[in-house]
Amino acid sequence: MSKGNLCRICNDTDPVLTEEVECCDCGLDPMCQVLDYAQVGSGLPEGLLLRRQPVASGERLFEAGQTCDHIYAVKSGSFKSVIEEPDGRERVVGFYFAGELIGADGMAEQQYSSSVRALELSQVCQLELGRLSESGRSEERIQRALIEMLGSEVALNHLVTSSLVRQSAEQRLAAFLLSLSERLNKRGFSPATIRLRMSRSDIGSYLGVARETVSRILTKFQNEGLIRIRKNQIYLVNRSGLSDMAFSGGIR
Repeated sequence: MSKGNLCRICNDTDPVLTEEVECCDCGLDPMCQVLDYAQVGSGLPEGLLLRRQPVASGERLFEAGQTCDHIYAVKSGSFKSVIEEPDGRERVVGFYFAGELIGADGMAEQQYSSSVRALELSQVCQLELGRLSESGRSEERIQRALIEMLGSEVALNHLVTSSLVRQSAEQRLAAFLLSLSERLNKRGFSPATIRLRMSRSDIGSYLGVARETVSRILTKFQNEGLIRIRKNQIYLVNRSGLSDMAFSGGIR
């Protein structure tokens, strides 16, 4: 089978940083270009754009309701966003991987709508929104970069939420696996390998199904020849069959 038809998902726990996204493939790059990547001689005030900031596994970037004063871009690693339900339980509402923006959805209301924490040892680039006027760049260039960033974010959100609108749990899980591969490809990574740190409980919370349902469906997918499970790795060996499952509810 060709490389493009094989996708691997890992869920190991070693603390090694994962591969960094190239700046040109990152969602923050339109603004970083305007700010000359905060290089020496760029003339930026200290702290306006911070690059490769380490984030420990489990560490929170921000809390729901906190003032939205920064946008983050994942340089390496991964994160999850959660909200608190009325009964006090946490619900996972999103995952973020290298090259993706975190916190942009808080710009409209000027506060973050969810809490975000690292799933592993990660790195982020951090942009302080309130200080962009101090950058010395024209307002037109800054606005153009923001429009480009947010336009790409809308397109990505459409891709991400496509896995949540399927009718059955099987369809949602199949679409979720396929969307992860597409997101990696968008950021310049091979779509053949997906490295995950979230638990099956997190996946179930995100898709609106029980952890046991996620495990059961993965086993069913394996029995039907859609995937192969080996320890903490999942190989997508029949992408067309998985696509049929996601979009029509069965294998043709």
